[in-house]
Amino acid sequence: MRVWGDVMKSLNDLELNKEAIVIKVAANENIKNRLLDIGLVPGSKIKTVLISPGKDMVAYQIKGAIIAIRKDDTKDIMVEEL
Repeated sequence: MRVWGDVMKSLNDLELNKEAIVIKVAANENIKNRLLDIGLVPGSKIKTVLISPGKDMVAYQIKGAIIAIRKDDTKDIMVEEL
């Protein structure tokens, strides 16, 4: 059994061109359902591919698709960086 401890971080702390595995999606229900629908589920791999100039939007590669998500909506998504 794996103990996550200090290796977990918020998705909005993932740096550009870094990959991670989604551990937990704990956003509010409306946002959580949308994120789950696009494939952002525990166990999936995610990569930060672009950060907007204003730094309020971030584009992630999720299951072969590029998805832009507001940074505020990613603060409650926990990941383990690869």
